[in-house]
Amino acid sequence: MALWFAYHYSKMGYVFGNPEFFRYNVQATAHPIRVVFALLGRLWQTFIYMGLWAVTALTVFAMSRAALPSERDKDSETRTRIAIPIQLVFAVVMLAYIGALSVIGGAVLSRYMLPVVPLFIMVGVSTFWRRLAYWKWIVGALAALFILGWFWNPLYTFPFEDNLAYRDYVQLHQAGASYLEARYPNARVLTAWPASDELNRTWLGYVHKPMQLVRIENFSLEPVQAAAASSTPYDVALVFSTKYEPAFNVASWPPWVRLRTRFFDYHRDLPADAIAQMLGARVVMQQHRGAQWIAVLAVERPTDAEVRSPERLPGH
Repeated sequence: MALWFAYHYSKMGYVFGNPEFFRYNVQATAHPIRVVFALLGRLWQTFIYMGLWAVTALTVFAMSRAALPSERDKDSETRTRIAIPIQLVFAVVMLAYIGALSVIGGAVLSRYMLPVVPLFIMVGVSTFWRRLAYWKWIVGALAALFILGWFWNPLYTFPFEDNLAYRDYVQLHQAGASYLEARYPNARVLTAWPASDELNRTWLGYVHKPMQLVRIENFSLEPVQAAAASSTPYDVALVFSTKYEPAFNVASWPPWVRLRTRFFDYHRDLPADAIAQMLGARVVMQQHRGAQWIAVLAVERPTDAEVRSPERLPGH
């Protein structure tokens, strides 16, 4: 590690990455309240998220049952567990990893837990085998539940890439990029990441040549207001849903939303019509797939006799 950091410093001039990377992933994560809630989030992602709740519940239930008689091992009266020293190694690895990612790392994403979730699943399946007679049916049902999770969206916000909602995302963004390339090939496009990369990096496959971009952070109220007040010119806007927001969200408790906004960059996207009104634009293309959407807005330039006034912008 020391050699790597030395090499990184010799090539880049930074030990731990550029200042923005270090701020986002280390300095901004050190607040004690954020560490506590990041820890809760990591535990959620390891034991509850996307069907893992069923593994946790069944493991707890199995632990309340006696071990089944051994069928093969003549030296043991009951089915053997994973050796306790091995389980302790699993526990140490999981606790160390969850603890570390609760302190560092700006984005609390479930895919970061992939190194430890399999350890938990192995212990769970071993417990089913040892204590539940119909363990094969249980494992089969859990596998079916995980496959259902590819298609079924839970009642809480999640990134599109965590299941096949990402397919809808890609198809929507393909449609938006194709529309822009066909109708506005030379326009300056106001948009946010990751569409800014999709329209600028041709190797991603969305466009044939890079488009001119004006980037904003996201499509919540403050960045859109700033774009509306900015003197930077743009001709069209590509706006879209940045995360899955269910109609009934179990995580919509206002204090929790405020905490997520403060420490975890949570935001709510404005609808396309509201963004169009704030930017003085009109919706010329819009598509929906389930709870996801994308829209192209054409900016309507005011005449000399017209002035776009702040009073026309919707408030909070």
